[in-house]
Amino acid sequence: MLAGGQFHNAQADDPPTEITTKVYVVDTKGNQLKAPEQFTVTATNSNVNCVNVSVPGYNPVETASSVKFGIDPAFQTMIGSSSRIMSLDVPNKRVVVTDQPVDPDAAPKIEYMDMAFLNALVSHEMMQPFNTISEGFVNLLEGMKAGISFNGAPQLSMQFYGQLAPSSITVIYKYQPASATVNYVNDKANGAIVTTDSFDGFVAKTGEYTPVAPAGYQLVDPKPIAYTLAKDTNNLTVHVVPKTAPVVPSGPSDNPVPAKQESSTTPTVPTPSKQPTVTEQPAVPNYAAVKGAAVYATKGIYLYKTANFKNSQRIAKYPKVKRVNRPMFVVVNYARSTNGTLRYKVRDVNHGSKTAGKVGYITANRKYVVPVYYQTMPKNDKMTVINKKGVNAYKQVNLTHKITNYKKGTRLTVKKIVKHNLTTRYQLANGNYITGNKKLVIQGNY
Repeated sequence: MLAGGQFHNAQADDPPTEITTKVYVVDTKGNQLKAPEQFTVTATNSNVNCVNVSVPGYNPVETASSVKFGIDPAFQTMIGSSSRIMSLDVPNKRVVVTDQPVDPDAAPKIEYMDMAFLNALVSHEMMQPFNTISEGFVNLLEGMKAGISFNGAPQLSMQFYGQLAPSSITVIYKYQPASATVNYVNDKANGAIVTTDSFDGFVAKTGEYTPVAPAGYQLVDPKPIAYTLAKDTNNLTVHVVPKTAPVVPSGPSDNPVPAKQESSTTPTVPTPSKQPTVTEQPAVPNYAAVKGAAVYATKGIYLYKTANFKNSQRIAKYPKVKRVNRPMFVVVNYARSTNGTLRYKVRDVNHGSKTAGKVGYITANRKYVVPVYYQTMPKNDKMTVINKKGVNAYKQVNLTHKITNYKKGTRLTVKKIVKHNLTTRYQLANGNYITGNKKLVIQGNY
């Protein structure tokens, strides 16, 4: 253990001379909020600073959940435990301290620090005053200076760090969901929105969004867009311009009319020129999604390298998930397997996932893959909002000039469905428009 700046080990003849502590910051779902850091304390130098574990968008008093001190079994500390977890219990207004003995079969030791206990620490100037148990929990950790700090990077206190000698410290914040809206704007039309996209994540999540050009448009810059999700509104902008038709240069005819020949007793039979081989796209049924359209999987599927599906050719697996989380793809072409089964060649557009941007083949079977956007009116002219962030209503069919936001569960009356590029919109009874995306709305009353 560490005591007064000295290292001791009850089971070793040669005491260790240093210990390195790694610090992790995650949320309650295990998402990493900051890159791990570490510091080393030696028997001759304990003059090190705590790691700042604050995260933008995470107010410690509102979101700090627990802290786990992992203790290397090689260091038999004063508390004789392999770990200590300090967690916040707001309903009972207390901090719960759980020590797990070195023996994994032994029952954990649990103690409680209530408001009175913490106020006693305040009176002894061991922590700052507080008003709520949440604030008291943060001030307690701040006062301990046992390797972490929510405010700056004060010097480590050997009084508490020495008792624990932790090999790791994990700070856990409450999970905070976040989402982003991606606006594809036409640079040739004063920035008018052509289409929108969205993706979910959590506050402080970083990543890259890979843009996919809408049908009839091309990207001004195809490079991925780096992002960091904030607590409030997150908007990304992708600039596009209309595609221009390729110019086909004029040239001599493929079948020029031969000049009139002098008559002869034996007519000359021209030898037909060899025609180039034309590779035709496979004929597709009426139900097939058109190129450039978005589809999603209603059941578990795989992405394959070729149209002939083999286990060894699998690129990614997409398990069956809830409707609002179904994996989406953009159809870029068609293909058929050697036995004639239709496949979609697609690009993965599940932004923020590890598979985003991958290209391959998926089934075109309607039992597994269907268009993302509705193509018909609901039987009773009713739609229900299912997106947890709600759905915006707009004045224009291209979803510009936002009017309001309808919360999840709102039932809406629609009067017609309108096609817009390769998407659809529903016009409400009041004349405004909402998306026809099945991940955001559902036909009928729910």
